Amino acid sequence: MLRSSQIQTTLLARSFVYITHRHAATKKSSNKQEKLKASKNPSGQFELSTEESLNAGYLARTLGSNYRSWAAALEKHPELKTVKRKDLLSSYDTLKSLKYSVDEIVTKPMIIYYGASTLSNRHSVLVECGFQNITIQTLSKFVTVINKPINLLKAYNYIPYDVNVRNRLIECFTDVMLQGVTQLAEDESITMKALRQGMLNLYLRQRLRMDDADLQKLWRVYSRVRHKSFRSVQDIIELLLTEFKFTAERLRKNSFLLYGDADNVRRILNEIPTINGINIRDIGYRRPKILMSTCDSLKQTLQHVRTFGISEDAVLRCLEVLTLGPDTVLERLRELHEIEQLQVLGSNPRVLRLVHYQNKARLRLDYLNQLKVRCASLHILSCGSEAFAKFARDGSDRTKGRDIVVYLSNILDKDEQLLRNRLLRHPNWCHIPVLHIKQCLEYLQSKKFKLEEIFENIHLLLYPIKRIEEKLHLLQVPDALEELQLPLTDIHQLSNNETLTIILYLIESEFHFTGDGIWTEQHTHHVENFNNLLPDFPESLNKVYKYGVKPSEKIIMQHL
Repeated sequence: MLRSSQIQTTLLARSFVYITHRHAATKKSSNKQEKLKASKNPSGQFELSTEESLNAGYLARTLGSNYRSWAAALEKHPELKTVKRKDLLSSYDTLKSLKYSVDEIVTKPMIIYYGASTLSNRHSVLVECGFQNITIQTLSKFVTVINKPINLLKAYNYIPYDVNVRNRLIECFTDVMLQGVTQLAEDESITMKALRQGMLNLYLRQRLRMDDADLQKLWRVYSRVRHKSFRSVQDIIELLLTEFKFTAERLRKNSFLLYGDADNVRRILNEIPTINGINIRDIGYRRPKILMSTCDSLKQTLQHVRTFGISEDAVLRCLEVLTLGPDTVLERLRELHEIEQLQVLGSNPRVLRLVHYQNKARLRLDYLNQLKVRCASLHILSCGSEAFAKFARDGSDRTKGRDIVVYLSNILDKDEQLLRNRLLRHPNWCHIPVLHIKQCLEYLQSKKFKLEEIFENIHLLLYPIKRIEEKLHLLQVPDALEELQLPLTDIHQLSNNETLTIILYLIESEFHFTGDGIWTEQHTHHVENFNNLLPDFPESLNKVYKYGVKPSEKIIMQHL
């Protein structure tokens, strides 16, 4: 049994990875065509279209200088064309505030490739280090300059000879009296980066009580923190400790927050004070990564969610969606309404999990379709890999009915527990996909049956539309009414409620009232034999690691 289970797990992993790569390749080619078109969401209020790349004419009109200079810059640095216009303007405004002219910028055009916050921070670092007359050339070569020895920087007049760089940097720390500075020699042959990192080590040991292990992890995982200005590091730490009530321990565990922009976090506090009544301070504490998103991005993401009719309560159930870019959220919401199996889950309070995990959900849905598994719940599409593998390996084409109950509760305006209690009377109700429930309900509505009448005969939603249609047509034949021994000459003498009840009776009478009337000829039985249904995995890919055959799997196969 154990060996069989291991083999199934390995086959499942290989097959899923193969389909993943095939689906990704197909999607990549189709996306290139889709993104060239403008697309609207169901309400028609938002349009997602590609932005025209930067060109010399636009740069000359917007920033200044002349067409020829910008054309030469774009020819030499084609990557500039990928910069979004709003980011370009933001970077330009920052450079302008730092007293750089457009003629200076065009001499080092790649400077606008960096974000506004990066440019502002780098300039602050150079000022803290004692640099004077910071030119556009110096700012553009920040990383190179900061890696040079201090005495060399003084020799080239970047820093005046009489400036004591170590003491100047010590003075930048205002929230603590920095201790242990005597450990840092005044030898100016060390690089500026090494001196600054030594200063930060002392500060973080004292302010956040970091030990050697914490610091090693910080510089290994979040090495760019060494390039943050000391004042900005102090500012973000103070804000998180006071406003968000972070402890030193929590900050140590979420060291990426040292990258944070305190001004941006203050904007979030002021402009997005609550989400669905929950204080943004509590939300930021629960999901610190949200504080790394820009305030404008968060506002735009929340607007996209509201536009698609999704409540802010759904946001609270999947706060991770706020860590995605607004353009990504908009595109995924649009795609959510293009796939029927996902669209039907739109009213589910956990629908944003499908937005956050949409790539994974789509690949899983494609995989399950190949296995002829129809009942793919929201949980299965967005759960962890082990839970999904167990579901697919067990081959049970059923759910716990949660999606069906939530969908019907929203449509019929009924209590979820009431609906579940009614549906539980049917032994096979959990084997029906929620998409079928939606399609059947829409069919009955198209036949002028009211929601309350459908609710009274709710089990009819579980049955194939073709069978319902056949019985509805049968009741319109006078001979059939006579054969049924109904004291009627016309179906119109029946109320809608009675009509639905009789249709349900007629369907189940053919199956001895066992509940088996819900199965179609194509789905007579749910998935039972997993091994026979697994899509073939190409043998030619078995030895290629990038397609999913990991070393650990090879070892498993050797022992089987």
